[in-house]
Amino acid sequence: MLTLFILFFLTRLKTQCIYQPKLKKLLINQKLNVYLNPMQLSRRAGGSKMPRWFRRKIKDISEDMMKAGPYVPPPTRPNQVQTATVPPEMEPLFSKAEEYVAKFFDDMHWDPTKGTITISGNRYMLLSCESFRDITRSLASELDIPEEKANNLYYRLARLVGQSDARRFHYTMNVQDPIGKLSAGPIHFAYTGNAFVSLLPSNPTPDENYVLMYDHPQSFEADVWIRKYGTTNQFPVCYWNCGYSAGWCTESFGIALDAKEIRCRVKGDKTCRFVMAPKEKLDEKIADAYKKGF
Repeated sequence: MLTLFILFFLTRLKTQCIYQPKLKKLLINQKLNVYLNPMQLSRRAGGSKMPRWFRRKIKDISEDMMKAGPYVPPPTRPNQVQTATVPPEMEPLFSKAEEYVAKFFDDMHWDPTKGTITISGNRYMLLSCESFRDITRSLASELDIPEEKANNLYYRLARLVGQSDARRFHYTMNVQDPIGKLSAGPIHFAYTGNAFVSLLPSNPTPDENYVLMYDHPQSFEADVWIRKYGTTNQFPVCYWNCGYSAGWCTESFGIALDAKEIRCRVKGDKTCRFVMAPKEKLDEKIADAYKKGF
């Protein structure tokens, strides 16, 4: 009996030694961040049968989780912009921006076995938009401050996040031109699920005359608010959309910009509309927008 056990042990040891190079090659080729014990690796490297559930698990993780990127259909005409709506004269610029934003998001790795989502080497995380719906009310209650101050605090936080995201994106993709940096913003906004952006006739110059008018037809904040409360609110609610876009453009142009929502779907308006300008000029630009019928 002892002799049989020794022979069995030596046979297994020989098997492991023979398959060791194959195991190493398997690990390099598969690039799977999942835990495989030596027995499972040995079976896979040697071509032996592996439990069906385990093969399915590896396949699911490698194809559906480890590499998951958004899909945008190919354009049907030259310079067609599909992830934003822009004036015709700006289409070539935004079409180019779509290319490098798509390249940025193509490098997406989603690995639940490590609790990580990385895009072009940057860590991301998923958050439910529903969690943002009543956040300003909660802030006002927790901090014992007026809701208006809570709204401003929330807006400022979003503005800082927008600046930080823009700075990191510009560095990662080596975008230098201010208009090029701006054009990436709406595309990035669409890819991250914040909103679709529709640019209106504007004058985004890096000086005191800067003004940007734009719609967010699918603002996540308006969507989640309407889902629960309907369209009966008296005030706009898209503070994150507002602050984030102001932060992105502030970083892109190197001038301090602020934005304000002048129409919102939660009030019954057809779209969520924003005006962005230097802080000292914002009220003036909003008045001009109303005069022009915006």
